[in-house]
Amino acid sequence: MELCGVQTLRFSSPNFKTLRLVRHAQGIHNVAIEKGELTALSGKLFDARLSQTGIQQVSNMRKEISKSGLLNTVQLVITSPLRRAMQTSVGIFRGQEDTNQSDIFPKVNHSPPIVALEICRERMGLYPCDKRESIGTYRTCFSEVDFTMIESDEDTLWQAEEREDMEDVSARGLHFLKWLWERPEKDIAVVSHGIFLQQTLRALHEKVGTPVEDNHLKRFANCELRSIRLEKSAVTWKHIH
Repeated sequence: MELCGVQTLRFSSPNFKTLRLVRHAQGIHNVAIEKGELTALSGKLFDARLSQTGIQQVSNMRKEISKSGLLNTVQLVITSPLRRAMQTSVGIFRGQEDTNQSDIFPKVNHSPPIVALEICRERMGLYPCDKRESIGTYRTCFSEVDFTMIESDEDTLWQAEEREDMEDVSARGLHFLKWLWERPEKDIAVVSHGIFLQQTLRALHEKVGTPVEDNHLKRFANCELRSIRLEKSAVTWKHIH
């Protein structure tokens, strides 16, 4: 899962970056598993979509960030290529859940580009809810998402018999942050998942030594947004291999 520029850090980026980290809104898998209706191993939860509550959470978040002016400051949106994350990112930052349901979320005026990246998806393997649909199918549902950085049409990263090790999730998160740091944008939104976001922030704090507030190290709620400011002087990327 290689990213262009991730191996060599060039300090051509600004002295700081603001990351707007968002966990996807409530998915049908969140509801089904919590109620005991299905287990995480159920194929019925494949590439889980948003629940009705999740759709409402996206609508509420869009209103909040529109009112706060955040839509005018975010320059780039990076999204996980799982359906629930893209529904959340498009719903918040483009004003619609997807092209098939554009009437649910009226379009907003300011529309930062939305780019899908495999590296920020949820912990992979074993659970069908964390396996994605083909990119060819996605292109018809999420025409406003840029999929050019995803190499494989089918999901070749998800393994049916094995769950990704948490240390590998953390390493993936740190490589993702290095890539973000090299981007020219100063204000970037990331729409991802609970485990990935938590492991990434914990690794940034524990492995890199970057100060992170205790409340930011806790598990994200569905559709929760946290703003993190990374200072150039506080990040020592040489510890990341």
